[in-house]
Parts: sequence; C-alpha cells; structure tokens
Amino acid sequence: MTKRNLTRRRFVHGALAGAGVVFAPSIVSAQSKLSPVKVFIGSNPSFGGIMIADQKKFFEQEGLPVELTYFASGATAVDAFRAGRGDIVGCGDLPSLRLWQQNGVGLCPLANYGDLSVVVAKKSIAKPADLKGKKVGVLLGGTVEYFAKLWLASGGLDMKDVEVINLRPMEMVAGLTRGDIDAFVVFQPFGWMATKADANAHIVTTAEPFFREWLVVNAAPDYAKTHAAEVDAFLKALDKSGKWIVGNMDEATGLIGKSLRMDDLATVKAMLQTIDWRIAYTKKFRSDMDNLAKFINVPIDWQKNFDPAPLAKLGPSYVEA
Repeated sequence: MTKRNLTRRRFVHGALAGAGVVFAPSIVSAQSKLSPVKVFIGSNPSFGGIMIADQKKFFEQEGLPVELTYFASGATAVDAFRAGRGDIVGCGDLPSLRLWQQNGVGLCPLANYGDLSVVVAKKSIAKPADLKGKKVGVLLGGTVEYFAKLWLASGGLDMKDVEVINLRPMEMVAGLTRGDIDAFVVFQPFGWMATKADANAHIVTTAEPFFREWLVVNAAPDYAKTHAAEVDAFLKALDKSGKWIVGNMDEATGLIGKSLRMDDLATVKAMLQTIDWRIAYTKKFRSDMDNLAKFINVPIDWQKNFDPAPLAKLGPSYVEA
C-alpha cells in the first residue's frame, strides 16, 4: 500500500484560523519545584481536558507550571513539536501514529469518541448498497476516509464502487443540499449543519459501530525519561480535569467555548457530551490504534511507542493488560 501523508482533520473556526495560534500561559506558584512545561494542542472541544486543567488551575494544584499554546489543529501542533518548540503535544490518532515513528512516545489517551464522525445522506439512502455508483463527498487523507472505507465495506462495497469526491466540509453541506452529491462522510458539527439546512438529509450512522477516535498525549522519549515528575503531575491534573468536566458540563462548555471563541455553546456542549475523558491505557485504545495503523501501513511497537508506566502510578485501573 502506498504511504500517504495523512493528517488529522482541522476543526473549522474562522477566528482561530486567522490567528494561527493563541498563547495562554498558566499562573503558577513561584515556589514550584517542577520545570515549566510547554504544551501544544489543537483548537477544538475534544482538547477540552487540557484546556480545563489549565483554566481550573489543576496543573497549578500539582505544582506544574504550564504554557499552553493552541494551534489550528493537532496536526499543526505536531509540526511545531517536531521542530523542538514544545515538551508535550496533544493530537489525534493519525498524527500520533506518525509522531511515534519519528521520535515520539505516547503517555496517555486524552479523549475518545465514536459519534463525532458521521455519514450524512438523503433519506432515501439507508445503507452502503444504496450508494453504489453514486457521488459521495469524502475529506481524503484523514480519519473520515478510513471511516468511509469501513462503512462501505460493511455493506460489501469498496471505495471504487462509488464516485468519491474530495470536498471540504462546508462544500459537502452545500453540495448535498443542492443535490450535487448523494452523501458525505465528515466530522461534526457539519452533519448537524446539513440536517438543519436540508429537511431531506439524515445521519445514516456514526463511527461508533466501527471504531472510536482517539486523541493522545505525547512527548519525546528523552523528555519523558528526564522529566518524570513533570509527566506525573501533568497526568494527575489531566485525570482530575476529565472527571471535573463530566460533573460540571455547563461550566465546562462555557469555559471551552470562550477559549475557542465559539459562540454556539449548544454545539460545544453537544460535542463535549459525546466524549469519553478517561485517560486509561485500554485494550480498546490499542485495538483501534492498531487497526488505524494498518490502514496507513505504519506498524506500532507498543513497547517502544507508548509508555504506560506513568499512568500505572495513578492506580491499576489506568493500565489494562
């Protein structure tokens, strides 16, 4: 299989796209004995665990000074990380797989979800076979292409059995409404946009029956070894943050929406509610990552590419054999 330069999808948000990055340094105690940590993340609600840990001062409570930088996507955050500008980077599953092949090591899952990638189509289309020979919008080179392949295969179809058109998300919404395409595969909130714009459109399925998508916290192997105390503090704060979000959804929605300059808080909340914030190293995590790695023809060496030892310090339930 030909290798491609697959990158994680970008969350479309005009204000952030124009700015590129946003710096948000934490306020930290002058007495902290831990070294300052530069953390890079993408700019969509699924990175909320790190945002909340910063804003609710969970990092500070662990004595960890953090400078948090937002990038347009997890993939662009990884690009800056590879250039040696950061210590820890949160990004999606595809960028993580690429990073692991280039001197990166996974420390913990950051978030996972199954309902934020969707197949959207006219209501006359209910299964893959209904799309044979028809036009399907797909954002090629990302996780949704993988999803499209899995969903079509579940009905005995291959990508070559449909007319795949590489479109950007907003082009998909407009194209379905105009009748230029018969269906599309994309991530939210564009599925919701389509069903609001076209009464004859519906969400056929989410990715949940096929796989879950994962965001991952990564570092350089040397950094993880020489800054064990900082890594431990980071994971403790992140764990606390995920639990806090679940119990304080309305406040979390407001804080994350403000951080991302997103005024549509209903959409932010709908996305946050689909996300599992647990940071445990599980069989499901490894299985989904292994299958995605096969899709892009990149092998995973779990002994080398992921270090579960810091998670194990949080308790036996955080590392599943």
